Order: sequence, then C-alpha cells, then structure tokens
Amino acid sequence: MNIQSKTRCRASLFLMLPLLQAQSASAEGFQERRLLAPTAAEERMERQGRVHIYDGLHEETVDRAMDTQFDRVQNMMFVGTRYTTETGEVYADNDCD
Repeated sequence: MNIQSKTRCRASLFLMLPLLQAQSASAEGFQERRLLAPTAAEERMERQGRVHIYDGLHEETVDRAMDTQFDRVQNMMFVGTRYTTETGEVYADNDCD
C-alpha cells in the first residue's frame, strides 16, 4: 500500500467516525425494539434456537423484558447491563471478567 492509499484510508476512517457513533447510539434502540417487540421473522428464528445477545441495555429495560417476554427468556443473553446507583451514577455490569 502506498502513502496516498494510506492517507485516503485514514481520511475515510476519520470521516466515518460520526456515522459509527450514531450507529452505536441507535444500537440500543434496535436492541430494545428487538427485545420488546420482535418481528415475526425474529420470533421464528428464536423458535429455531437462535439466541440474541443484548449488550449494554439499562436494567429497567431488562426487567421489563423479564416481566413481559418471559416465554422468550431462553433465547436472551444480557451482557454489560447498565445500572444506576442512588446517586445517579451509571455503571455497567462486568461479570464476564
């Protein structure tokens, strides 16, 4: 790879950063939608044994899913769950260490 190609590659990555950050923010919305209101196709995949890993959701969302989607729990895995302390500090569960 020549210097011009490397420069273009770095510039492209730099320009994509805001897009990647926006995708990260929308990922939680996608996960919450899938968790609480799955499409027919997503439910079909779960019945066939697919497990979806939900990463970084807030504990309130996980609790709501446990209460309203109990029949689908066997197809859910939660990692990096975020909790809020009494002081308002948010921290992520790190049980996988």
